[in-house]
Amino acid sequence: MVYVRKLKPIEVLSKDAREDIHLASLELLKEMGVKVYSKEALRILEESGAKVDQEKQMAYIPPYLVEEALKKTPKYVKLCARNPKYDVILDGKHICCSTDGTGMYTIDLDTGERRPSTKDDVAKSARIINALEDADLYYPLVTPLDFPKHAHVLHEFDAAINNLEKHFMSGATYLREEATYLIKMASAVVGGIEELRKRPIISAVACMMSPLILPLGETDAALEFSKYGIPVVPMTMPLLGATGPITPAGSVLIGNAQILAINTVIQMKYPGTPVIYSSFPLSMEMKTGAFAVSFPEADLVIAGHIQMARHYGMPNLAGGNIGSAKLPDEQAAYEKALCGLITVLAGGDICGTIGLLENYMVLSYEQLLIDYEMYRMMVKLAEGIDVNEDTLALDTIYRVGPEGHFMAEKHTLKHAKDVWAPLITDPRSHQAWKKEGGKSVVEVAREKVREILATHEPEPLDEDVKRELERIIKEGEENLPHRPHNP
Repeated sequence: MVYVRKLKPIEVLSKDAREDIHLASLELLKEMGVKVYSKEALRILEESGAKVDQEKQMAYIPPYLVEEALKKTPKYVKLCARNPKYDVILDGKHICCSTDGTGMYTIDLDTGERRPSTKDDVAKSARIINALEDADLYYPLVTPLDFPKHAHVLHEFDAAINNLEKHFMSGATYLREEATYLIKMASAVVGGIEELRKRPIISAVACMMSPLILPLGETDAALEFSKYGIPVVPMTMPLLGATGPITPAGSVLIGNAQILAINTVIQMKYPGTPVIYSSFPLSMEMKTGAFAVSFPEADLVIAGHIQMARHYGMPNLAGGNIGSAKLPDEQAAYEKALCGLITVLAGGDICGTIGLLENYMVLSYEQLLIDYEMYRMMVKLAEGIDVNEDTLALDTIYRVGPEGHFMAEKHTLKHAKDVWAPLITDPRSHQAWKKEGGKSVVEVAREKVREILATHEPEPLDEDVKRELERIIKEGEENLPHRPHNP
């Protein structure tokens, strides 16, 4: 007989609670409505049966429309990579690792000082992700402030794709024109727009605004990506007590309603577009007004949104190793460990944000590897324990007996590669550690980063493709409008 025990995701929301949130979301969208600044989105909703007030830019979406859109939303999403061996399937059964962004500062690898981020930081961090076996997706960790800000999305893609064979997730695009140029660049890499339709090597984040606002640029950009079958990642970011209710249940509700609203717009226009439910809430310290991504209430909202995504059968990107610490220190360790673990155990499909400090603002190369190490440990815990004839090792135990050992047994050798192996964690004795220099984990991570950057060489792009990317960037710098104030 074979016994198999699989760890089920922890429940922060019961089935009844999930249904209550869903019904309350439908009520909000119908009765209170959602503010929609995109004329195209308003037209799509009105033509699909929603009540629309053009003057107030409000849409009142009936429940049947939301439900119809959910039926059209794919349950499985394939995130294609420049190198097909790195393709990722989001099927609700596996978890993958992603970065998140886009920070404005970097802790310099050489000086240890906090400085404005550069395009070189995007290139280096993408190369590191490409080298890490269990890192699956790259979302630009930082914004290149040494290049024109209005074209930063194009420079992020250029720096990343020259150092990355894995899937690229664009940071939030705030204008339809940005989406157009990014699509041109991705098409140049894969060999044309039709090839991009078949194998979208990019996906695109669309940040929503709380409470219940579909902003102009992000919504139009999401529709532009959807036109070509590129996965869209609507991201809700309620700040508990400010732009979202102070209670976790209330902020789960308002974020969920946002995701349902933008998904309805997308599916009514381009049915079958892959949509990835995304949540990165923040919580406020009520005495001072300071906010953090890593307070327990925010972590609970992340877990709640993950479980609402699973309730709908939608893939999700949420939370992960996030924190408000300013340095790779003890605060970073406990913030990131707790938020990362609940993201994994709640059933997250994409666990994000390795490498960033200070509420997504600062890249630390050392923290990138530390977070990656923690992520790998968390995933190992989430695997649970398989119990079957082989794993019970009953015959081996009989053979070894009370005074033997298992080191030379075939069973041990067979499963040796299944055992978690550290990348930067030091399990040695104090004496052995001291003999090798007594280095902290931050120092070890720094050395490992330098080793990766010195030795890892991703498959390069063809020279013709590089030149085409440069041409598109130049055109974009000349033609892209400077970003207006949202909404």
